Amino acid sequence: MAPFEHPWQAQVFSLVVCMHKAGLFSWKAWVDIFSAEIRAHPPQAHESVNDAYYRQWVAATEKMLMSLQMTGEAEISCRADEWRQAYLNTPHGMPVTLTRASCPPEHIHHHPVQRVPVAISPGTVRTDS
Repeated sequence: MAPFEHPWQAQVFSLVVCMHKAGLFSWKAWVDIFSAEIRAHPPQAHESVNDAYYRQWVAATEKMLMSLQMTGEAEISCRADEWRQAYLNTPHGMPVTLTRASCPPEHIHHHPVQRVPVAISPGTVRTDS
């Protein structure tokens, strides 16, 4: 299994690590939620090992965030819908950004580029240049 096949995988992985390091939950609490997710939703026949792992990681992250009352199911569903629409509105080969959620593909103007962390280490946030 490659560690990260896509930037979003590194982002969701680092999100969990940073929340743990910030003291929001114990690593045991994370392992319990992640393990339960793996048991409840094993890899599907059409998935690579990596795809299954990060699907499970994302679902466990959502459950952890809800258990900490940092978000709710409705907010997660709404944001997932926004990202889905942004993906559909993004021309092929262009980066998907949330600003595209409300712009149809034929809508032509430039949005400011939002910088998002791609790697997080203690005390440092690096963004794409």
